[in-house]
Amino acid sequence: MSDSNDNNEENSYPLHECVFNGDVRKLSSCLRFNDVSRKDKHGNTALHLAVMLGRKECIQLLLAHSAPVKVKNLAGWSPLAEAISYGDRQTISTLIQDFYMELTWDFHSWVPLVSRMLPSDMCKIYKSGSSIRVDSTLVDFTEMKWERGDISFIFDGKKLPSEAVAL
Repeated sequence: MSDSNDNNEENSYPLHECVFNGDVRKLSSCLRFNDVSRKDKHGNTALHLAVMLGRKECIQLLLAHSAPVKVKNLAGWSPLAEAISYGDRQTISTLIQDFYMELTWDFHSWVPLVSRMLPSDMCKIYKSGSSIRVDSTLVDFTEMKWERGDISFIFDGKKLPSEAVAL
């Protein structure tokens, strides 16, 4: 009898069950006692399932309890990849985490002395919520010269693109 009990426990996925049923209250209480990163036999976490079923409240709750976003199922799909495949923009933006990134770039030429005139720059990109900020030091190119300075572009995901501000 203990073998069947052990087997039932191994095949029991309370978080997945709550997500499947759309029971947010029960999911909230189950999160206290269950591993949010536990995978079912297909390699899906509860977050995978919530994304696949479009359970937005479950997604928010799982993310609030640090559900892993980058983990892949047996088919090689992460929750973000699932959201992209469904074209669910709201879920995609919810799953993309805040970040900071620096991009350094420079141009070179095989023509002698031309490389000295070609630009280089370091762009700093910040993402927070639905907003993105890009900082750059290349401002303009006029009369065969690159004008340097500090310029920032701030994109507020809650506003229309025409309302973007350049500082």
